Amino acid sequence: MVGLACTILQGCNKWKDHTAITDPELNKNLLQQIEEVPELSRFADLLVKSGYGQLIAGSKNYTVFAPVNAALASLDPSIEADTARLRLFVGNHISNQLFKVTGNEPLRLLMINNKYNNLQGHTIEEASITVANRYGKNGYLNIIDKVVPALSNAWEFVNKDPQMPARQKAFLLSQKDSTGTNTYLATIADLRDEKKQYTFFVLADTAWDAELNNFKPFFVLESGNTDSTLDAAGRAVARDLVLDTVYRPAFIPDTVLSRYNTKLGIAKNDIAQTIKLSNGIVYIMRRLPVLPKHKFQPYVIQGEDYQFYRVDRRNVTYLRDKFNPVTGRDMRDVLVWDHNVAQFYLGYHLPNVPAMKYKAYWVALHDNINSNTGSFKQLLGIGTFNSSRLAYTTVNPNNFNEVYLGEFTLPYYNAMLNLYLTADNNTNDDANKITVDYIRLEPVL
Repeated sequence: MVGLACTILQGCNKWKDHTAITDPELNKNLLQQIEEVPELSRFADLLVKSGYGQLIAGSKNYTVFAPVNAALASLDPSIEADTARLRLFVGNHISNQLFKVTGNEPLRLLMINNKYNNLQGHTIEEASITVANRYGKNGYLNIIDKVVPALSNAWEFVNKDPQMPARQKAFLLSQKDSTGTNTYLATIADLRDEKKQYTFFVLADTAWDAELNNFKPFFVLESGNTDSTLDAAGRAVARDLVLDTVYRPAFIPDTVLSRYNTKLGIAKNDIAQTIKLSNGIVYIMRRLPVLPKHKFQPYVIQGEDYQFYRVDRRNVTYLRDKFNPVTGRDMRDVLVWDHNVAQFYLGYHLPNVPAMKYKAYWVALHDNINSNTGSFKQLLGIGTFNSSRLAYTTVNPNNFNEVYLGEFTLPYYNAMLNLYLTADNNTNDDANKITVDYIRLEPVL
C-alpha cells in the first residue's frame, strides 16, 4: 500500500512538473517586456515620461499596442513637450481591457484615455499588428508598425479645429436651452460620444447659407421674428448632416439616408476635404443641396396615442385590436362612444410642423358599432377643435381603406400644432361617436 502511494505521489509530481508554467516572460510585467525589446525603446521612454510606465508595471491587466521606433521617428516634438498631449497620445495605445487579438470581427476597443480605436483582425486603425498577443504577467503586448494618433472627436472638431466652417460652427454652438444644455447634442446627435461612429457633413459657409435660404420659407413665424425663423431653419438643415454609419471615402455612395430618412445626394466632386475623427469621419462640403420633398416626410399620428381630450371620458374610450383585410396587417384603433358630449374630441400634439400645404387622410373603422349600421360624421380639426380648414367627413360602415379628407395650408411654422378628432355637434350616441386608426398628413411639394 505504501509502495502504491509512493507511485501515485511520484506520478502526481511528474504531472505537476509537466504542467508548470516555465515561460519566463510570464513573470515579467508589460513595462519590463517592452523595455527588453530594442525596437520598442522609444515607446518605453514615452511610457516612463508620461507616467503610464508605472501604471502598466502594476498588477492590473492591460492590452498594449506598442509602436516600433521607426513609427515614432516623426512624432511631433510638441506632443512630447506637453504632458497632457503626451498622456493623451500614449494612452491611445493602452487598453485596460484584457483583449486577445483573434479572428476578423470588427471591435471598438476602449483605451485608457477614454477614446476608442477600431480593431479588426491584425489591424488597429491604420497600424498593422506585426507581433500579437505576447502574454506577460499582467496582460498582452502587441507590436505595431505605425502610431495610433489620439484624434479629435466630432464635437472637439466643431469647437477647436480651424478647418470647421464658421457659419455652421456658430449655429451648432448657439443651440442652448435655459439651463445651458446644448440642444443639438441632447436631441439630434451627441457628437462627443466616443463609443459611436458618425459620418458628419459640414458645409462651407456659402453652402450653409444656401441651404438656410432654401428652407427659410418653411419656417416663417406669424410673429415675424426672423431670428427664430433662421434658428428653426438651421435646425432643419443641421439635423440631417450627421449619420450613425461611417462611410469611408472609397465607399461613400452617391445617395445616403439621414437618421430622419432624408435623402442626401453626395457628389464626390463637392467634397472639399476629408478628416478622420476618433469617432468617425468629417466631410467638408462645397455644397450639399437637399430637396424639400426629401426633407419633409409625411406625418403619421396613431389614433390610440391621443394626448388630451375635451372632457374625461376614459370610461367609454376603447382601444381595439383588429385585422385590416386591405393591408393584411393587424391594427389598433381608438373608439369613443356613449360620451354624451357635443363635439367631444381627442387631441394630439404635433411638433415642428413647417409652413406649407398638406393633404390629410385617415383610416377610421365603423364596424357596426353597437349594431348600428348607419354612418356618422367626424372632423379632423387643424389647430382648433372646430377648425374650418377641413370639412366634416362621413364614416361609412366597414371601410378599412384610407380616406382622403382634403387639403389645407399652414401659412406659418408651428413649433407645436394641435390636431383634434372631433365628434359631430350633437349628443346622439350613434351619431356622435369618433374612431380612428391613424391620421396621415402628406406634404404637398
